[in-house]
Amino acid sequence: MRWALQVGTLYGIAIRVHFTFIFLLAFLGLISALAFGWLGALRSVALILLVFVCVLLHELAHSYVSVRHGLRVRSITLLPIGGLAMFEDLPREPRVETRIALAGPAANFVLALWLGVLLLVVNPGGLLRPNISVEALLPSLFWANVYIALFNLIPAYPLDGGRVLRAWLAGRMDYIDATRRAAGIGQIFSMVFILLGLVGVNPWLVLIGLFVFWAAVAEERIVVLQSALERIYLEDVMLTEFQTLAPSDSLFDALDRALHSLQDDFPVLDNGQVVGVLTRSGLLRAFGGQGWNNSVQAVMTSRFETAQRRDTLASAFNKLIGRSLSMIPVLEGSRLVGIVTLQNVLRSLSFLSRKSARDFEVLQR
Repeated sequence: MRWALQVGTLYGIAIRVHFTFIFLLAFLGLISALAFGWLGALRSVALILLVFVCVLLHELAHSYVSVRHGLRVRSITLLPIGGLAMFEDLPREPRVETRIALAGPAANFVLALWLGVLLLVVNPGGLLRPNISVEALLPSLFWANVYIALFNLIPAYPLDGGRVLRAWLAGRMDYIDATRRAAGIGQIFSMVFILLGLVGVNPWLVLIGLFVFWAAVAEERIVVLQSALERIYLEDVMLTEFQTLAPSDSLFDALDRALHSLQDDFPVLDNGQVVGVLTRSGLLRAFGGQGWNNSVQAVMTSRFETAQRRDTLASAFNKLIGRSLSMIPVLEGSRLVGIVTLQNVLRSLSFLSRKSARDFEVLQR
């Protein structure tokens, strides 16, 4: 996601903070400082950070169950209105999607239960005030977890309740139709959120409604596109005319081929087997560090992804985007038969999206 700062990784999952979240902290801290002094500002920032730790645990629960079912999680991004987990693969089995969706609210309910027991011991009266206040951090965290869990169970796709709804529908109809139905229901809920926010002069509810509407539309498009990509094989779109390098080639040889072939990344072959990949960034770093006398073997990366010619375009796209790659060698068995680049895939996606739009216009007539 753009404008997001990575603050760390956890079990291979990138944890990112969107700049709007940092802006929210600074804005609320400033407002609290003007109203209650710097001590009030520190309390406000501390409460927001603790609530978003609960949001992070919510997303990590989704991620844990996803990984247990063999799905890759790319990143978790904290936004002003919650967290967003990015998956490389979409869960298609209804039972798996239901488990993943319910894991987040379940984590918040467990946290609320733990905090509730603690409150009964420390301050029993704290449970009787269902509000969030900087003056009472522990009760506020209890109610924040309850609200997060209950809100996410609303059947407004792509909230967790909406994903459970989509899973239930997918067991009774085509997956794309189920997604469209769930997204439509989610958009209805988003309109209700916006209307209630406008009537009650609640800007946060309006913002949530706008986010749910946008996310429902975006996820529907992603599912439709993903379904289309799964019907296209790499042998249909891979580049079959390309340059290769040998480990013993010099970097000047690599530069010469890059200049004359307009190819940025090169598979490195040794006795017909792919042993590495020389990327454009690696080549530029070598020359920037005045490593002109280096061989390709000294600069190439030996940690690379490959694909088979009968793999789908969807799997290649997920690898390229999810692992920040620019090229994947395509094999038939162990023999190199082509390459797929990010530019190549994006070009195919452009043609595919135009074809899908044209087919939709024909259906509308």
